[in-house]
Amino acid sequence: MKGTLEEQADHIFSKLLPEAHKRKPGLKMGDVAILYPTAAIGDIVRDAAHSHEYETIRTDGNALYPRSSRLMRWLEMCAAWCCGGWRDGEPRFRKLVSEGCRIFAEVIQTEIQRLEFQRVLMNTLWHRRNEAARALSWFSEMRDAFVDGFCNECRTIADEAETLVAFMDKIEGTPDLSEMTLAQFSGQGVSADRINLSTLHSAKGREFSVVILFTMDQGRIPWNNVAPKQLRESRRLFYVGFTRAKAEVHMVFSGQNPSRFVSEVQARLEQGEAS
Repeated sequence: MKGTLEEQADHIFSKLLPEAHKRKPGLKMGDVAILYPTAAIGDIVRDAAHSHEYETIRTDGNALYPRSSRLMRWLEMCAAWCCGGWRDGEPRFRKLVSEGCRIFAEVIQTEIQRLEFQRVLMNTLWHRRNEAARALSWFSEMRDAFVDGFCNECRTIADEAETLVAFMDKIEGTPDLSEMTLAQFSGQGVSADRINLSTLHSAKGREFSVVILFTMDQGRIPWNNVAPKQLRESRRLFYVGFTRAKAEVHMVFSGQNPSRFVSEVQARLEQGEAS
């Protein structure tokens, strides 16, 4: 389609998604994914989504933290528990205990140690049930009261502890994030009503009802004048994104400049109709 990337991103939320809703009235935003070649493009999509009042969750390189971090995902669940999970059972406290025991398995090896971990965790979280608390303050208190002690004794999760520090530095140093509440943070991982934003690479192993492949332009995927090996990798990534869709896949590209991979798909569809 014509227009800048910003205008193309706006088209997704002003036209493509409303039309998908009409076709699939029960469609949840968590069943929608917008995939793109690089994390920087995700910023454009995020801004367009927010301008149309859609919530998003990112799993690309510009996410609040690497979604591969077990410690951060566990702390996210702990935050959700402090924001009402203690009351409605989502997540269940026993799930926090079992996952925490797996993460800190180096120092939690006996039933007595497990019971002590459970006691300390309950005491730590129970006194920090406050949806309106600043996320940064909550994390700082959790580190001092609980997390650092276990991380210091577990050599296998040293990198995880560094991820937590980097996350706290990021939200402290970013004006838009420094006042983020615990409720806002805990919602980052609840994708039922949040559109998934991801690079093609980070989408591997996941499936969505509706997938929108954004900036599928020649020169972006693949880059121009690439070596045969890079071309094969670009094609593989394109089809990783293409096959994430369970029901619908949409490809957005600039003007008359579709990726050669888009042209491949169009040619196959035309051959199928002709045969």
